[in-house]
Amino acid sequence: MLRQILNFTIQNKNFVMFITALIYILGVFAYFTNHAILLSVILSICAIIGILKNFISPKLVLFWIFIFYFAFFNCTFRIKNTDELVEIAPQKNIALSGQIVSIPNSNFSDKSKFFFQTDKGKTLVTVTSLDEDFSNLKIGNYYEIKGKLRTPFEAVNPSQFDYGKYLKNFGTFTVVYAEKSGITPINKPLSLKWKFLQCLNNTRIEILNTHKKYLKSPNLEILGGIVFGDDAVAPPDYIRTNFINSGLLHILAASGMNVAFIYGFWFFFLRKLFKVPYKITVLSGMFVIILYAMMTGLGASVIRATIMILFILAGKLINRDTHSIALLSLVAMLMLIYNPAYLNDVGFQLSFLVTFGLFVSASILTSKRDTLKDKLVAFVKDTALVPFIAQVWVAPLQMFYFNTFSLYSLFANISIVLFLPLISFGGFVSSIIAIIKPLSNISCMVFDFVLTPFLNLLVAISSYFATLPHSLIQTTHPSVYQVILYYIIVLLITLLFKVYSKKTLALTLSLVLILGLSTINIPNKNLEIITFSLQNADSFLIKTPQNKYFIIDTAKSGYHGGKSQAEIIILKYLKDNGIKNLEGMIITHFDNDHSGGAVDLYKNLKIKNTYINEFNNHSKTSKDIYNTIKPLTLAKNNSTIYTEPNFEIRTYHANIANNDNESSIITYVKYKDFSMLFMGDAGLISYNTLKNQLPKEVSILKLGHHGAKGTIDKKMLQELNPQYVLISNAHNDYKHPHVLTLNVLRKTKVLRTDINNSIKVSVGKKGYQIYYFDKEFKSYRKL
Repeated sequence: MLRQILNFTIQNKNFVMFITALIYILGVFAYFTNHAILLSVILSICAIIGILKNFISPKLVLFWIFIFYFAFFNCTFRIKNTDELVEIAPQKNIALSGQIVSIPNSNFSDKSKFFFQTDKGKTLVTVTSLDEDFSNLKIGNYYEIKGKLRTPFEAVNPSQFDYGKYLKNFGTFTVVYAEKSGITPINKPLSLKWKFLQCLNNTRIEILNTHKKYLKSPNLEILGGIVFGDDAVAPPDYIRTNFINSGLLHILAASGMNVAFIYGFWFFFLRKLFKVPYKITVLSGMFVIILYAMMTGLGASVIRATIMILFILAGKLINRDTHSIALLSLVAMLMLIYNPAYLNDVGFQLSFLVTFGLFVSASILTSKRDTLKDKLVAFVKDTALVPFIAQVWVAPLQMFYFNTFSLYSLFANISIVLFLPLISFGGFVSSIIAIIKPLSNISCMVFDFVLTPFLNLLVAISSYFATLPHSLIQTTHPSVYQVILYYIIVLLITLLFKVYSKKTLALTLSLVLILGLSTINIPNKNLEIITFSLQNADSFLIKTPQNKYFIIDTAKSGYHGGKSQAEIIILKYLKDNGIKNLEGMIITHFDNDHSGGAVDLYKNLKIKNTYINEFNNHSKTSKDIYNTIKPLTLAKNNSTIYTEPNFEIRTYHANIANNDNESSIITYVKYKDFSMLFMGDAGLISYNTLKNQLPKEVSILKLGHHGAKGTIDKKMLQELNPQYVLISNAHNDYKHPHVLTLNVLRKTKVLRTDINNSIKVSVGKKGYQIYYFDKEFKSYRKL
């Protein structure tokens, strides 16, 4: 029976196309994850079994083997791993001449980002300006840019976003930070390609400025996002938050759904209302969606939908039908052949998975539509089922990338399904008409007047669902295996709807049980201390034997109003591991590299106690902490703040006048025979003041002030006698750790975050073990 089913399936050309595309995707996946040998062995074993059992022919196996290796070597050929700019980075002051090759993105009022092509390679430039005017930066133009050249941050902590890996998808390996005053235009003629792209972007800006006359915020930003893509106009923060919490964020970016809406309306108006000949309607529709795709900036979702519709329409013109899943497979394969890095694009993954899910579930959506009653019932059924199926296929990726689940997303999307196509099509048509200068104002005025109530309704629906209790649920980070298992279960459930089988039901229930058991986290009873690698900044997460959590220091605030290290790195780790409560937060002192993320942690977590070293600091960071965090407790000297059996956390405070660093809270953590002393930024002055109260020996000493001069001497080292000394540091202008400090420690085992990355200490029944974070394998390994 199984052999008959497989033989029949293999003979199906559409299924063969699907498997071919899947194997090609596996080849690309193998390249990016360094799993080429593992996956090739698995596929080879499957192929051998298939041949021996006469399930598949040897010719087909050889073809699929070729496809797998072609995918791998195509990635090797197309994906760059370095360029000449990497070899000269970092540099404080550099002048680069080149061309802007992407639309400048100004999602922050005082910043603009764009890719910049030079003769040494492509880099990502971030320009800041107090006057918030970046209109002189245009795609295609040539400039000389003076600024700081850096390599992007690598993922040196668990759960950290790998910015370097992300930029590699764009063939970029460096970043440049510059002021607008450091940019000088270069008068150089543009090629026809860049003239066209600049003209298209200038037209888009002019159209948005015309809409701006008749639409107020946030309606302008919402319409701009739907029609022109998410890089058109940045929505206000509260709107973005509401759309995230309600599960409607996908609306703020041009997507494949918009392509379908626009062509559907175009066909309806020309064919049904104006009786335009079929071929003219189809050909003009093809031109319209190509124009729309180019105006949006060609995101992965838009490209997918555009290519698919073009194939379908081309088939209609020659009386050929297309198989939906086979076509989707072909488009995925073509896109990955052209640019393998699309596989790492979240938009690409979501677009193809949701579309695949809808195609697979088509039989559930299909129903009789003979009578008006049947059509009405089918419409109501599909209106509810399509968003539901989309949510089912989106949910695991949303958890995987964003640690969230929108509880009311299904209801919010059903609420807007009737009028969202009107906004999409109306915004597009008005913008197309607005290209004609004499009609620009009247077109935008009329269409904006009509669309305003619908945009207001969209905002109201988003706000309503976003403010409901538990609208956005924080989730842990599922593993890749859990995500794959989830999708297998979804496919089996879909199969059960089509063909009921007791064996399929039993298999489905078994996999559901396995998936459920895999989510159970059995906590260990070890003391665990994680040192986050945060450049020249401090933050340490302590898990007690009874699974309570403390954090010592919170790293830096964001650069020029950007996100703090706490939000980007520490909170991501806490969310991935389901940590929502802290028993205590210790802010050793108010230097920004120790306290800059405290407010972000407080806003996102439940923190029982926060300890500080003074109430009289006047820095901006301290004022934010004083005004936001409640309650605040002044740390006492030689005071136990928390205990468990065989476990203690104790604070010390020298309170040295006019010396913030030496007034840092010193924290002592002891569990059984293990102990660790955290010095904050305190050094010899504080130590000598307190040494009669401090412990005489420690297992690990976290050295103060990133190993600066005056943080340790031979006498202090002899008295504390640590087995390891830990220094949190990175490349910096202060020459930390200082050469004199390293000289004192030359015979001591030293742990450094610039060398070992994030460091984890686990203390159990057999003593303690130290781990370092392996950047390549994204996990902790024994030191």
